[in-house]
Amino acid sequence: MAKAATKKAKIEKPKAKSDAYVMMLFVTFVSIVTGAVLMYLDFAGTKELGIGEDEGYSNKRAPTEPVPTALPKLGESLKLAEPPPEPKKEETMPMPEPMPEPKPEEPKKDEPKKE
Repeated sequence: MAKAATKKAKIEKPKAKSDAYVMMLFVTFVSIVTGAVLMYLDFAGTKELGIGEDEGYSNKRAPTEPVPTALPKLGESLKLAEPPPEPKKEETMPMPEPMPEPKPEEPKKDEPKKE
């Protein structure tokens, strides 16, 4: 009977605690959901939702005008760009005349003392 009692007794293990990694998972989940919602609002626009006047990207048509290409078509000659015009020479202001040299100071005469 002693053996049967020991088998039935449960060994208590320490409970797992939430640590920094669980918090990082939560923060990551919240940021992914927030990013998905913001991307949807950017694409759909806010006009349909009644929040603002932004039409979003989903309500716009793709541009129909052709995209300009940098390379010429086969058989056409290459058009070289004209050189840029030479910059105009700016007229420089004439230099001012140099300041006159200071005159040497004359020694002051001692004034007679008043008594």
